[in-house]
Amino acid sequence: MQLFLSAFESVPDPRAENTRHDLVEILVIAFVAVLCGATSCCEMAEFGRTKLRFLKRFLKLKHGIPSHDTFSTVLRMIDPKALDAAFGSLTASLLEALADGGVIAIDGKSLKGAYDKGEAYMPRMMVTAYAADLRLTLASLEAKGGSEVEAALGLIGLIDLKGHIVTADARTAIAGWLQRSLPRAVTIASRSRAIRRGFCRMPVRACRKRTRGTQRRSPRRAGMAARRRASASW
Repeated sequence: MQLFLSAFESVPDPRAENTRHDLVEILVIAFVAVLCGATSCCEMAEFGRTKLRFLKRFLKLKHGIPSHDTFSTVLRMIDPKALDAAFGSLTASLLEALADGGVIAIDGKSLKGAYDKGEAYMPRMMVTAYAADLRLTLASLEAKGGSEVEAALGLIGLIDLKGHIVTADARTAIAGWLQRSLPRAVTIASRSRAIRRGFCRMPVRACRKRTRGTQRRSPRRAGMAARRRASASW
């Protein structure tokens, strides 16, 4: 959230000096409210009052949530070019943060109550790619027919994974990757021993370069061999 606060600080305040509410806080509340579906200044103010405890985690809100009239006045007076430049700076900061690597978690979830009449057994499924360090959802796709694997593979094509660690569970992307070639630029992390064993059984060309005369070993056997060599050297 600090990225948003820093970006909006560059926007000049068109109001007088005796204002009660901070401009950056107004813009952040409006921006988050619009992301959550707000379409008017009244809904922005209502969103702020409803999510007051959440907003106070990163905003001071010394005078509470601005009224809908305050939102309307500020948004009408603000310089659109300055606001556009602030969003451009925010986008550049996000791209720079993503270029530094980090963990991207891919997971599928069912949307509660999102099903057609008579099909409660089959709710709508969504697969999302979440940047753990930024705490930001990068992309999401609907898993049509409940196929999380196909949705995850389509989602991967939308994101540049170079230099990132990608995590997923067996029902989403890993099962599909085990059946297809895994790009060498992607690192798989899993807490499931069964998934790790399955990953080690993949064709060597998909896991690492194969040299002539080299046999595949599981991580457990490789570790045992290393310990035996170390003990023999003593």
